[in-house]
Amino acid sequence: MIRRFNVLALPAVLLGGALALPASFNLDPLRHEPQRLNNCGPVTAMSVLSHFDIRVTQTAAANALKDDASDPQVSSLELYDYLTRFGLSGVIRYGGTPELIRELVAAGFPVVVQQRLQSGSNTAHFRTVYGYTSGTFLTSDPLLGADLRLNVSTFADLWHYYNGEYLVMYRPSQEAEIRAILGDDFSIAGNWQRILRVEQQNVIASPNDPYAWWGLGKAQLRLGNAPSAARSFDKAVQIGVPTEYYLYRQEAFEAWNKVGDYRKTLDKATQTAERFDENSKELRQFSAAARRGLGG
Repeated sequence: MIRRFNVLALPAVLLGGALALPASFNLDPLRHEPQRLNNCGPVTAMSVLSHFDIRVTQTAAANALKDDASDPQVSSLELYDYLTRFGLSGVIRYGGTPELIRELVAAGFPVVVQQRLQSGSNTAHFRTVYGYTSGTFLTSDPLLGADLRLNVSTFADLWHYYNGEYLVMYRPSQEAEIRAILGDDFSIAGNWQRILRVEQQNVIASPNDPYAWWGLGKAQLRLGNAPSAARSFDKAVQIGVPTEYYLYRQEAFEAWNKVGDYRKTLDKATQTAERFDENSKELRQFSAAARRGLGG
C-alpha cells in the first residue's frame, strides 16, 4: 500500500547519523465500519488487513475470532493468531512509547494498541494508529470513528491502563525492518526483561499505581517467577483494580493458580462473571483450574 505523508516542518534529514522522522505522517486510511456489540477486535482485524490489501468482513472476522455470539472479548493473542492466517507475521509487546509508535507508523506499519475506551472508562478497547503529528495520534477506532485524533497526553494515559501493549503486523519480508526498529524488544524475553526494570522503577516512583504493580507482576510471571508475580498482583488488587479489569487481564489468575492460591482466583473470577453477566471463556477456564486445585 502506498504511504502518504504531510511534513509540517522540514523533510526527514540525517541528524547525528540517524534518520529524523517527519513531523507529520499518515498512512493511507484503513478500512473502517462501526463495530457491532463487543466487536472491536473483529473490526480491528478488518482494518489491519486492509492495509495489506486483504479484504474481510466484520462478520467473517467475528465468526473466526469469537467462540460464539455471546463471547464478550477478543484478546490480543487471538487477534494475532487470526491475522497470521493471512500469511502475515507480527509481534505483541509491552512498554510501548509515543516515540516508538511514530517510528513504526513512519516506516509504514499501522500499530494496534489496547487502551481504555476513554478517560474514566474501565472498558478495554483496540484502536489502530495510522498517523501522527507532533502533538496527536490519528487512530482508526471501531466505536468512535475512522479518524479519531488523540493528543499525546491522553493517548499515553489511556495506554498506561494496559502497560503500553501494542501489536504490529508485517509481511515476513519486512522482518529485518521491524527488528531494527524494535531492537532488543523484538525478543519477547528481552521485552520482558526491560518491562521488569521499568515497572520496578515505576512502583518505587508511584507506589499507589495498581497498573504499575500489575505490569511488574506480568513481567515477573513471564520471566518464570510466579511467587513474586503473585505478590505483585496482590499489591495491585489491594490498591484497587476495577472488577472489569479481570475480563481483559487474567495474569493474576495464572500466577495465583501456579502458587496454589486457588481461592483468590475462584473468588475474583466468579465476582467478575456475576457482576458483568459475561460468558467469558477465560474466566471459565481459570475458574475450572482453580476448582481442580481445590479438589472440586
